[in-house]
Amino acid sequence: MDLTPRQIEILHAATTLIGDKGMQNLTMKRLAHAMGFSEPALYRHFKNKEEILRFLLLYYMGELNRSMRLRFTGDATGLDRLRALVSFQFEYFQRYPALVLVIFSETSLRHNEVLSVTVLELLQNKRKLIESMLCAGQTDGSIRKDLPETQLAVIIMGSLRLTILHWRLSDFKDDLTRLGEELWKTLYTLLTSQNESFHQMPQVQTS
Repeated sequence: MDLTPRQIEILHAATTLIGDKGMQNLTMKRLAHAMGFSEPALYRHFKNKEEILRFLLLYYMGELNRSMRLRFTGDATGLDRLRALVSFQFEYFQRYPALVLVIFSETSLRHNEVLSVTVLELLQNKRKLIESMLCAGQTDGSIRKDLPETQLAVIIMGSLRLTILHWRLSDFKDDLTRLGEELWKTLYTLLTSQNESFHQMPQVQTS
């Protein structure tokens, strides 16, 4: 995705407006006023509010992928890469909390096919990214091999989402980076500790 410096500036301004009073605060008129130019000038960069929100979501995913490329060389383990992904997500949302209001707005987006599909694609892409890191870690020995990467990915994404959702519902009052560090300690234990007795657990009897 190629964005001009001006488009990126507009996306950041849109994020600020959303952060002030929610997604309903984002209008083309208000955004143009915040940028200091006319509405027709704004429409030369984006067709409408929907396109701005879509590119905002895509820009976040692009930043995530860029961060992964910058932080590691080829010898990084799967666990290292997963740690970086978790850190980036919490650090980025701490810096841009308004983005959480967009990503976690399934209720308001469900009637917008373009945006709902974009959110779904982002979730699917992130899951594939996490699963690839888990597979790499299981191959290089940094992550346990006795649990399927598909289920580990569900646990990781679910715990990330719940932590961020709780942060949002508490009106962003906690230090999200600290919450992320605490969560990672638990995830690290889960990913690196192999309990051999797991396979010997008795099955639940059904009547």
